[in-house]
Amino acid sequence: TTLARQLGVSRTPVREALLRLAREGVLDADAGRGFRLRRFARDELRDVGGILAVLEPLALGLAPDFTAERLATLADLAHELERARGDVARIVEMDEAWHRSLLADCPNHRLLELIGTLRQVPRRYLHAYLREARRVSLSALHHTRVLDALRRGDRTGAAALLERRWRRGIEEMEAWIP
Repeated sequence: TTLARQLGVSRTPVREALLRLAREGVLDADAGRGFRLRRFARDELRDVGGILAVLEPLALGLAPDFTAERLATLADLAHELERARGDVARIVEMDEAWHRSLLADCPNHRLLELIGTLRQVPRRYLHAYLREARRVSLSALHHTRVLDALRRGDRTGAAALLERRWRRGIEEMEAWIP
């Protein structure tokens, strides 16, 4: 009620937005008491990251050969990610766009939906974790390495790099969580 009043809107859209944030793992719903920001949890990050480390390479392997246009899009997104230093929201947006573009041609749409849902978990960690420029450069470098493997026609190598990056990235984020 207070938030709706402050925003000058009815309670329904505010409640729907809060429930969506709860479904995405950003907030915890406290029955009858409202919502509160969810704490970072290593086990949640480890579990979901481990699943994504398997599912994204699987989706990559199912996709047809990459067109020159798709490879150019991936290169542009990797460069945009690097240029977005200091703008964490833009960095996360570019990272999401890069991964979506990488997997866009996977014919298994349920797999893509599952990946999209699971990616919501590390996304909230990334907003805090990627505030350090070194981490952004490292992320852009790994995106470029996957892209280079795809340009060489080495889909297996690209999938292995993607899996390794997920596992290493999750380890780094786990170590960062207080």
